[in-house]
Amino acid sequence: MSRRSAPLIPRARQSIAVALAACLALLAAETSADTPQQREDRIKAALVFKLVKFVEWPVTALAVNDPLLLCSLGDSPVGVALAAVDGKPARDHLAQFRRIGGLSLADVKGCHVLYIPGGAREIGGGVPVVLRGRSVLTVSDAPDFARRGGMVGLIQGENKIAFEINLRNARESDLEPGASLLELATVVE
Repeated sequence: MSRRSAPLIPRARQSIAVALAACLALLAAETSADTPQQREDRIKAALVFKLVKFVEWPVTALAVNDPLLLCSLGDSPVGVALAAVDGKPARDHLAQFRRIGGLSLADVKGCHVLYIPGGAREIGGGVPVVLRGRSVLTVSDAPDFARRGGMVGLIQGENKIAFEINLRNARESDLEPGASLLELATVVE
C-alpha cells in the first residue's frame, strides 16, 4: 500500500490504539489458563496503566522525578492485577502501587490514579467529595461512573472493554487527557 492510499489516521491515535491492542493481546495470551473473569480483571488493570500514559498532571501534583502512584481501593481482583505495575516505567516516571483502605483525605494523599472497584460501597452516591478538585485520576468499572462524578469509567462490551471519560471532571481536577485518548473514548458529561 502506498503512503498516499494509507488511511488518514492521526499518528498519535494510531500509536495509542496499537499500544493498547498489543498490551491487551499479550495479556490475553499470557493468561490463557485463567478464567474469563481473571482475564477481564487483568485487562482492566492493563488498561488503567496504559491510560495514565496519555494523561497530563500539573507539575504541582506530579513533578518530573516523582513516582506515579497508582492506588486501588480495597482488595479487588483488578487492584491485585494492578499491583503488577509496581516499578514499571510510566512516561518519565516509575509506577508505584499502593492499596488503600478507604477514601479519606489521608488515604488518598499522594495518589495520582485511584482505581475504585465497581462494588465499592464508598461510591454508592457517586464520587466522594474528598476526591473532587484533587489531581487524582479516578477510574472504576462501576455503572455510569464517569457520569456520576468519576473521570474514567471502564465499560464491558461484547468481547471488549471500552472506556468513558468525563472531560469536565478531569479538567476541573487539572488533569488533561490527551487528544488521542479522547478519540478512543466516549466523552460524557
